[in-house]
Amino acid sequence: MKITHFFIFLFLFSASLLIFLEPQSYAVSETRDIPKLALEDFTLYEINQTGVQSVVSGTLIRQFTSYYEVENAHYIENKNKIGEHLYADFGRFEGDVAYLHENVRYFREDGLSFESDNAIYDTENELLYVPNHFTLTQNENVIYGTELHYNAHTGNIKAEKINANYYIQETDNEK
Repeated sequence: MKITHFFIFLFLFSASLLIFLEPQSYAVSETRDIPKLALEDFTLYEINQTGVQSVVSGTLIRQFTSYYEVENAHYIENKNKIGEHLYADFGRFEGDVAYLHENVRYFREDGLSFESDNAIYDTENELLYVPNHFTLTQNENVIYGTELHYNAHTGNIKAEKINANYYIQETDNEK
């Protein structure tokens, strides 16, 4: 056999393999983050030179590479001395931002509170955003609305499409 016949045979054999044999397909596994750490019934403290800045607790925490998830989250903020408490059935914390879902509740020691299904809280800038319906209460005053913006540092509140029941206390001069 001549060398040229060998290379022609080899080329035809290789071409026939490509034509008649199909490449084997492999099962593609679902790429899912695997937690690096999981804890049940936990409490995390953020501490600096002045003391405890914030506390996060819950029934289950899963830490991933760039975020962590918390079930039955309870977040306490101590930066501005008004005793803020933020609760949610599920929370995803990415850096300084908390994405809260299902049964979100916010309470302040001075009586201000709100409830909603979802909220986003920027812990560094102390900004709270509720993209959907909410109920805000303080004492007997009740406000219903959508798209709540709350600055915990300044106390400013902005909302869209509000419906309010607001009670004004009478003074002795008005009686």
